[in-house]
Amino acid sequence: MEVTVFEQIIEKLPELAKLESTVSDLERKHGESQARVQSLALRAAQAREADLNAEAVALNASRKPPNPTEPRLAEQLADAGRDAEVLERRLRLAETDRALYLSEHHKEILSLLSQAHGEHGERVAAAATQALAALLDYHRSEDAARDLQRLHPAPAAENTGGPESVSVVFGHVNTRNFTGGPQRGDLEATLRYLISLGAPTIVGAVENSDVA
Repeated sequence: MEVTVFEQIIEKLPELAKLESTVSDLERKHGESQARVQSLALRAAQAREADLNAEAVALNASRKPPNPTEPRLAEQLADAGRDAEVLERRLRLAETDRALYLSEHHKEILSLLSQAHGEHGERVAAAATQALAALLDYHRSEDAARDLQRLHPAPAAENTGGPESVSVVFGHVNTRNFTGGPQRGDLEATLRYLISLGAPTIVGAVENSDVA
């Protein structure tokens, strides 16, 4: 579970924010420690091969073998491996602490998430309301222009040349003109659905005291 799951309410839960930060930091450090272990393991293996080859060459030449480099790397590898194991245990403990907090504060967190969900629904609904109003105005303008062309067509220009193949596209050139994009009703239905994500409006609501 990542911190982004609760990013919209995390500022209201400082203890959870601290736990999430701790887990995230330990995950980063653990990943880095594992990468270091892998790197040292490879270097140690390569050093062992180099040491053995160097010793064989030296002995065949009746020379003293050079000091091996593998032991130093092996020691570093052992230390890095221990550090990685400690970090893994720290990470598991931190994840347990976080899981315990989530369990103990489940109702509070769920309430905050529900509140955030509603607030974002209101924002979506407000934006969709504006978009729908603009879309309807756009369609009304388009319909008016079509009605004008149908009821009061422009005078035909005198044809002084040969026939030409002409394609007339009304409005902006877009994918719908040529590939059959979203239909008007589909767009309006989508926006009306987004509007419904906001708080419901009760038409004709009255106070209890006004009810006979």
